[in-house]
Amino acid sequence: MDQGSLGEERAARLFAASFSRLGLDLGRVGEVSVALVDAETIRGLNARFRGKDEPTDVLSFEVDGPYGEMVGEVVVCPECASPEMGIEELVVHGALHLGGMDHGEDFDGSEMARVQEAVMGEVGGEEG
Repeated sequence: MDQGSLGEERAARLFAASFSRLGLDLGRVGEVSVALVDAETIRGLNARFRGKDEPTDVLSFEVDGPYGEMVGEVVVCPECASPEMGIEELVVHGALHLGGMDHGEDFDGSEMARVQEAVMGEVGGEEG
């Protein structure tokens, strides 16, 4: 997949797999949004909302929570994505945050990392 694109159906599948893995009722989950932005835009968001004046790969913004009308938005910067974690995995990462998961300072040792890996194992090879 092109590092700068993500289809609507594929994004929906990534969110559904993530929320399902968290035990959320997909029939009750509200809307979600994904925005692909440049490094300067995500830097500005990171500075404004997290106090970190630097670009990052993904940010999640909860609006109403999983069962609200609008769950939230995941903002991804394709140019900031690492080779190990491309756009699709960043969407999953953001979705897991919207679903209530956190990884603290040690992502690799976290339950969130294990869930993210499971979701990617489930949907990673699927055609979008």
